[in-house]
Amino acid sequence: MIEFAIWSLSILAGLAILVLAGDKLSDKIIEVARRAGVSPLVISIVLVSLSTTLPEITTSALASYQGVNGIALGNALGSIFANIALILGLASMIKPLKAGPSAYENSLIMLASLIILIALSIDGTLSRLDGFLLLLAYAVYLRWLLRKHVRSGVDWEPMGGVGIIDYVLLVVLGLFLVGGAEMVVFGGKNIAQALGVSDFVVGATVVAIGTSLPEMTNALYGAIRERGSISIGNIIGANIMNALVVLGIASLIRPLQTGASVLTIALVLFAMIPMIASLKKTGGINRYVGAYFLALYAVYLALLFYGVEL
Repeated sequence: MIEFAIWSLSILAGLAILVLAGDKLSDKIIEVARRAGVSPLVISIVLVSLSTTLPEITTSALASYQGVNGIALGNALGSIFANIALILGLASMIKPLKAGPSAYENSLIMLASLIILIALSIDGTLSRLDGFLLLLAYAVYLRWLLRKHVRSGVDWEPMGGVGIIDYVLLVVLGLFLVGGAEMVVFGGKNIAQALGVSDFVVGATVVAIGTSLPEMTNALYGAIRERGSISIGNIIGANIMNALVVLGIASLIRPLQTGASVLTIALVLFAMIPMIASLKKTGGINRYVGAYFLALYAVYLALLFYGVEL
């Protein structure tokens, strides 16, 4: 009983460190980028999505390095599902979300990233070559996105010099992220073993929801402030990064077995396709679609409760 409490506290403390350190690190990354003269477009397209996905990247990478396959895979897939079914479900119930015209287009890229992931893992394994291909696909996406949106003749100037202290802070905050991820993986692995459930289940629920807290904060904030494009855009960007970057890095470190994730991928599709259809038809997500998302997440939790292999 005492050990279970220690493991639970390890997960909670680790998640708190991941969220707090990730938030501070994302702010510092954007500050350093601006001061170094990086394009505001690159900051908005690349760094913001990267920042909110840092907890997932760190946790899955460390889990893969330690050979905890289920947490590495479950964290990424569970985050994609939680981002849509739980987070967008809650946000759209607060207030129907309206997005810009580019949301539908980028949601198709989100679907394509999942299809690429499915195609590469259909043999039951994400190999190191598959990981490289996932990262390459993300690089191609970024190149397309930047070429599509960059206007020629737009200049930007550095806001000030970047000193050694800035880089030291980046490293220190990065080490806090690694430490937080270590605590989450330690607690999750031991709880899974003690309860007799798979690492994947722990990764796809407790760990995935915890590492998705930055996306939840942004989405709920966007809904309250009637900025649906923020809520939807960040979720789309984070999901593309989860599929291509988080699992790309994790499988590059160590090949991942994907056989246990078939039902989870199916549930992700059951959430993703109605989301895309709603964006195409109405340009946003209304409360009816949000209620469907939350019901789907409730089904997911019920399946876990009854021990269905996900």
